[in-house]
Amino acid sequence: MPDIRSFGPDLIVHPVYDPAIKALLNKWRLVRTARILVVVDPSIAVAPVPNGFGISRVIELIRNTRIGCLRFRVDIAQRGLGSPAVVASPSPTQPKYTNFRFNMLDGGAAVIDQYEQIWCFGFEPDNNGTTNDSPIMAAGNFPSTDAELTKLDEWMTEKKGGLFGTGDHHYLGASMCHRIPRLGTMRRWTNADGVPTQFGTTRIDTLRPPSAAFEPGAPGGPQSLDNTPHQGDLTVQPITWLPDASVRISFIHYKRRPHPVLCHPELGPINVMPDHAHEGWCVPEPDLAAKKKFKNEPEYPDAIDGGDKPAPQIIAVGSNLGHPPYNFGKGPQAARVNNPMISVYDGHRAGVGRVATDSTWHHWMDVNIDNIAIANTNDWKKIGRYFQNLAVWLCPPGFGTSCFHAAVVFSHFEAVGFQEYYRDAPVLELGEAARKHLYLTLGPCWVSQFLIDIILDFKLVRRELIPDIRKRLPEVTFDNVLLEQLVLGHMVKATFDQAEEIRSAGGAIEKLQLKELPEPARFFAEPMKKAVGEYRDTTRQAAENHLKGLDMLFS
Repeated sequence: MPDIRSFGPDLIVHPVYDPAIKALLNKWRLVRTARILVVVDPSIAVAPVPNGFGISRVIELIRNTRIGCLRFRVDIAQRGLGSPAVVASPSPTQPKYTNFRFNMLDGGAAVIDQYEQIWCFGFEPDNNGTTNDSPIMAAGNFPSTDAELTKLDEWMTEKKGGLFGTGDHHYLGASMCHRIPRLGTMRRWTNADGVPTQFGTTRIDTLRPPSAAFEPGAPGGPQSLDNTPHQGDLTVQPITWLPDASVRISFIHYKRRPHPVLCHPELGPINVMPDHAHEGWCVPEPDLAAKKKFKNEPEYPDAIDGGDKPAPQIIAVGSNLGHPPYNFGKGPQAARVNNPMISVYDGHRAGVGRVATDSTWHHWMDVNIDNIAIANTNDWKKIGRYFQNLAVWLCPPGFGTSCFHAAVVFSHFEAVGFQEYYRDAPVLELGEAARKHLYLTLGPCWVSQFLIDIILDFKLVRRELIPDIRKRLPEVTFDNVLLEQLVLGHMVKATFDQAEEIRSAGGAIEKLQLKELPEPARFFAEPMKKAVGEYRDTTRQAAENHLKGLDMLFS
């Protein structure tokens, strides 16, 4: 287990308590490892080469990531021709699976069933610029077969596995990705989809000028912005994050904030990405009535707990400058805003895994990020956190909320617990102390996300009634701060016994008498029920004429 003191930037715990806290977290099984399988086509390197055409730096970053109690194991699979094979003892920079297929077996068991997430970086059918889509399914480009997609679909449904996939301009990556459920319609993959091109005025060239010499009006005219070297310099592109539409208890009015994938706990919204001379395009409003491309079934399932059918959302858009007045090496292009860049789909509310996609793998490539990472500026801290946030968000149900439970437990042994927690403190006072602390360590977006997930998982709100109640109570303010204070306050109160036992033992494991504890979700079920009940009662005072509606909404 990693050092408990590495779990957050504001964690200050005397080492004497570490063994006992770890014993408690182990008894509750709160330390989680999410296993990620990174799948690449052979043209995308996984071994580090400075400024190379590969994703080694991202793999290394995720392997070394600790967010809350979450850590990650990353294995590599490489597609190709020939029989699939398992490498017995691969080095950290070698594929564990070669000639990989999504329905591949290892010892009679499905390989992908060993993983909680799959990240796909596709290159085939190559970068040839043809307007003919037939190469996508050519055998030599090892496209995903119906049998592979059937197994992958089963994994996304039964295991609730999270999937990320991306390519680049034109149809780069389409052979692997364009028929994968949800992913295939959340992004443009084929000529038939209208993919952005590599050259010409329809490309998405996001390069940004690194100095005044590249700006319009520079003496002698602006210098040329070229893919090399400017995609790998320290000048990033600005992006625009869009308000999160997935705060799914829609009666609560959250202030405008990004999706958790684009939140940094210290630096705020993630609003930069590496730039590049030709990017792809995400689809703003995919067809929710679409059928799977390998099976006559709906691609987007209905919600399992009421409410509207879950749909993908664009969480960030990019922009590009015009030529003229700028001088791009690839020639003229129109200035554009609102290029859909990152799309996410919360499948948990539909009984399937989450999905995310990016307009280009050049936001992830060593050639684009190596110099930025070495400089270690705030730009890199934001970009790196984007990768880490995706690793958290794509986890199956229970991983993130389990670690949120852990964060409450060991907050007793951080500065906030020593200074602000005492048994007789009012619930709202405890909740506000915990809320401020967790905002600093996790960020407000994640606190909201985890609390909402827990409330919905416990079925404390009847989601199918939300639209009607919202219409009937337009003048009532459903206060998110109050909800967070109540929930966190009751969670803190519920863990005083365990915290005091650890303190009284002086952190010595042999002195602990920790009883067998129920699963954290069941342990916190009653405190959560109390919190939501008190929230309902407080809100009732502002809606005295609509008591029946409120009582119907809250289970």
